[in-house]
Amino acid sequence: MKIKGFLLILAATLSALYTKAQEEIITEPARKDTIRLLTIGNSFSQDAVEQYLYELANEVGIHMIIGNAYKGGQSLEQHWTDLTQEHDVYEYRKVVNGVRTNTPHALLPPIITDEPWDFISFQQASHYSGLTTTYEPYLTQLVQYTDSIKTGQDVHYGWHMTWAYSQDSNHGGFANYSRQQDVMYDSIRYAVQWTQILHPEFSFNVPCGTAIQNARTTYLGDNMNRDGFHLDYKIGRYTAACTWLETITGISPVGLNYRPEGVDDAAAHTCQVAAHAAVLHPYEITNLSNQGFVAQNDIVPTGLIKINFTEKANERNEWNAITPAMRTFTWITDANNNVTGITLTSSNAFLGTNMNGPTYTTTNMLMPAGVSQSSMWGYAADSFGNQKPKASCTLTLGHMNPNLKYDFSFFASRLDCQDLRETMFTLQGNKVYTDAVEAANNSNRTAYIKNVQPTAEGKIVITVAPSKKNNSKNRFYYLNAMTIKAHK
Repeated sequence: MKIKGFLLILAATLSALYTKAQEEIITEPARKDTIRLLTIGNSFSQDAVEQYLYELANEVGIHMIIGNAYKGGQSLEQHWTDLTQEHDVYEYRKVVNGVRTNTPHALLPPIITDEPWDFISFQQASHYSGLTTTYEPYLTQLVQYTDSIKTGQDVHYGWHMTWAYSQDSNHGGFANYSRQQDVMYDSIRYAVQWTQILHPEFSFNVPCGTAIQNARTTYLGDNMNRDGFHLDYKIGRYTAACTWLETITGISPVGLNYRPEGVDDAAAHTCQVAAHAAVLHPYEITNLSNQGFVAQNDIVPTGLIKINFTEKANERNEWNAITPAMRTFTWITDANNNVTGITLTSSNAFLGTNMNGPTYTTTNMLMPAGVSQSSMWGYAADSFGNQKPKASCTLTLGHMNPNLKYDFSFFASRLDCQDLRETMFTLQGNKVYTDAVEAANNSNRTAYIKNVQPTAEGKIVITVAPSKKNNSKNRFYYLNAMTIKAHK
């Protein structure tokens, strides 16, 4: 009865999908330049194909219909189990005409038959991606089943090579690789090559794992992930999309104009080159340390570097606006609008933003009202809203000139306070530096730390936390603005 019921449901679903397909054909005439791509994956396929691939393909004159059979953390074994046990656990993510839709509680068979797909890819869960013992017999069974119900006549089957985690990842599965990025990458590389031999029916391999490693050799560094394993929303996902574009179409992304909002020209070019090199050499890391900015920053800023922490960009161009929308900022300029090559990563992000700072200040930072008024904040105790407390928040300045020293000024403020909210700033460069500022009702005080020298790799890690004097119930801490002066 269960099988009969499933077949009735499947027949009804396919009928509905057929009607839907007819409607689409009426509104969208058949196009010879259409490529239909389906990924049977998880959140890593979400990272790779759902965001920017359609736009890249559109720029080169290719109309793409993209489908993703999504379930977070899904392994090959789990795909096969959910298929055979008729679990409607998938989200069917689809991109048609640039419009993204999501159908929850979907079964895998109707997703496979929804379109006459030209390309269908498979992938392993990221934590098992370098463990060949986890692949079979599930991969073979999935491919055979997919081939038995496909609606397209000339389907190309292939593999999505996922990426190694960031070096500081706390993902439990990282232990499978001794928590070493290079070990994980090498294991994935071997597993993919093994899969290509075992499955000669695979006509393509999308080497996103190699593209991400390539990008990590550039000034972008190990900032390609947003949480240690998923891709950064901007540069990470863009690199993956560029890799998919060239693999599927044969068209190099290098020199294309499309890039996500917030990704500057230098970063976009670097991502494009990393993807292109991966397609040319899918199992070999290409050193791209000369792309974008040279690997060791030799730029001497010509003016003060001004940074504002805010919900959205302000109109004062000399102030670099750091917003929650991006994790890594790759285009930090000085007050003379010259690029510095410095990157800034919210490696342990703040909990929120507000506009509760003063509009008028008397510090030597010379902040306009929009800068002093806006801030990012965190709290370390008790409960507040839906956020869990954080003992501290962390920013990482990367790709700094290691031959320079830097003087830092920090402004932190929150008006209308009846308690003490002193905020401590700890800088870790070649050694540790600290200073604090009372943020409660502040309009004239700053924390000041001078002669900070980066590590040999050009990094300074900034930790923001409540000081021992902070007696607010939630131990709130703030960061409104920061200036950096570079010198010999």
